[in-house]
Amino acid sequence: MKKIFLTGATGCMGGAAVRRFMEMENNGDFELRILARDSEKNHKQLEQYADRIKVFWGDLTDDALLKECVKDVDVILHSGVFISPKCDDHPQEAFNVNYGSTLSMINAIKELGQQDTTHFLYVGSCAMTGDRMPPIHWSRVGDPLKPSIYDYYAVTKIKAEYAVLESGLKYFASVRLGAMLPTKSEDTSDPIITHQPINGVLEWTDQEDAGNLLRNIAMYAPEEFWGKVYNISSGADWRLTNASLLADIGGDLRDMYQPEWIALHNFHGTWYLDADKLNDIVPFRTRSYQTMLEEWKSDNMRNIQAIMDAMAENPDMKFPTPEETKATNYKTITSSPRGTMYGILNNDDTRIKVWYGSKEKYEAIPRDWDDVVITRPLDIPPKKMMKLGFDETKPVEELDIRDMKEAAAFRGGECLSETMTKGDMYTPLRWKSADGYEFEARPYTILFAGHWSPDDLRREWRYGHIAKVNPFFNQVWGILHEGEDDDYTVEMIDDGSEVEKKYGVKF
Repeated sequence: MKKIFLTGATGCMGGAAVRRFMEMENNGDFELRILARDSEKNHKQLEQYADRIKVFWGDLTDDALLKECVKDVDVILHSGVFISPKCDDHPQEAFNVNYGSTLSMINAIKELGQQDTTHFLYVGSCAMTGDRMPPIHWSRVGDPLKPSIYDYYAVTKIKAEYAVLESGLKYFASVRLGAMLPTKSEDTSDPIITHQPINGVLEWTDQEDAGNLLRNIAMYAPEEFWGKVYNISSGADWRLTNASLLADIGGDLRDMYQPEWIALHNFHGTWYLDADKLNDIVPFRTRSYQTMLEEWKSDNMRNIQAIMDAMAENPDMKFPTPEETKATNYKTITSSPRGTMYGILNNDDTRIKVWYGSKEKYEAIPRDWDDVVITRPLDIPPKKMMKLGFDETKPVEELDIRDMKEAAAFRGGECLSETMTKGDMYTPLRWKSADGYEFEARPYTILFAGHWSPDDLRREWRYGHIAKVNPFFNQVWGILHEGEDDDYTVEMIDDGSEVEKKYGVKF
């Protein structure tokens, strides 16, 4: 019997995975363990499966409980997370939960002697790639990682994925999840809604597909799946722009916000050049974007009808006018501390640069929606992909130390190791960044997963400097910040250093 441990089982992705497991005809083929916070809501959600799952009540910061959860398991599906945008208000908790739980489970696996048997699946995020506005909106695993400034969620996900890739476990993988649909209505009432450029892109994932993926990896993933990083995508028809999605679900941005309240950059989202790779290895897609949209609208119409019925019974109830909606959004969302207008109202040059590039670019935004150009970039992938810094025409088994040194030089640094076994992507080598930071990492982590010096995400965001010394990184920075004063730094409230001390790791 296969033993599986799932974190995040009461969330969107994990909850969908539980449903997929419970649909299997023969529940005797596996034991499903889940970790859930001890709340009335979670008890109610899970009570229907009480006789078919083993629930550990607690949270991801309980090291002793996590060790008990992973004991003797064959597969760990780590989808549990302290989610954005809450991370931006509580960065320390974000590092404790997202980064700390990952390190805790890795340590527990090793202490239990399961490093050669337990398969560890980590769920990453598209937020790790950061701002990829057109014309660099196409990406693949291996491109530079660039968490958006103030996005502590993305930083925790990068550090946790790096820990998994460098864990020394025999079986590991990371799947980077984009945004999921259907989305929660509360997501539209947070200042993060103002961070999303009108013409920004995202490649979405069906919530049910995401759950299906976790179930299928645990039960059916072939040997070739492990040891790699993948992007999750429900398919080409799920490639949307921020504006097109809102239009599809019946919203009108013009009735809710002013154009100048919406950031010009510093969010995340790309379309994937490698969108089908994961589905080819572990099939998981279940429905088209249009099918999901029709089902979502049908469910939503029932909610709207309920509101209309209530309004019919109470004449004092009414929908707010666009002017009233904008006034409310300005007061509660856009001018709040994480809102885009907070920097404008307080003459905060750093926040203005982060969201708009400069005060001049902010002033240049049309104030009338009729003057705003809403567009969708070409769906045609570029002929040239971003350079990874080595000869990609060579088979992996032919890559040698010269390729490592070439890749390091393209990142502004050095590969300090002088020898390696040709084609060995998993024995750590020694590297040095342009700033002199030395570290050990597997060639796969550097060449094929987009990671570089762990010190680049400590203490502060300093992308202007990094772009000047690291040509690899400059591919995702320079073109979006031409003509801007990019020599500025933004101090981090937390960078995960205390979590690393707690678990005895130093990357």
